[in-house]
Amino acid sequence: HYNKVDLDITNKEWAKNLSFTECNLWFFPYCDNKHYIMIYVNIKAERFEVLDSLRHKDFKEYYKPMADRVVQYAINYMKTQFAEKTVKWERFTWFNLEKVTQPDQISCGMYIIRWMRHWEGKYNSALTKD
Repeated sequence: HYNKVDLDITNKEWAKNLSFTECNLWFFPYCDNKHYIMIYVNIKAERFEVLDSLRHKDFKEYYKPMADRVVQYAINYMKTQFAEKTVKWERFTWFNLEKVTQPDQISCGMYIIRWMRHWEGKYNSALTKD
């Protein structure tokens, strides 16, 4: 459950060499109850985006609590490591991307991998190809 997940990346060794100042898209694959979704921070479009291949109906009830937690950690990391880069977080909006639906109950991980490979901050037809 997302409340029990340790998302404190500020203490992780691998995070020390990340350069968020050069990235327009941040990818956060997230597993909740054996189902993967993707949370994007789209710096250029000033929005937080959620991709879910099962399309849960109530965005605010299902995604918002976990996405808020992931995004808050990302923002905190950005502020502590890159204070010189000004990002107007208050301008960001939430966007639920409902473009692709998986045909079964087990392919969510593969869809996440495909999204990370092809996502460019806008819909891409490569996401629908088999």
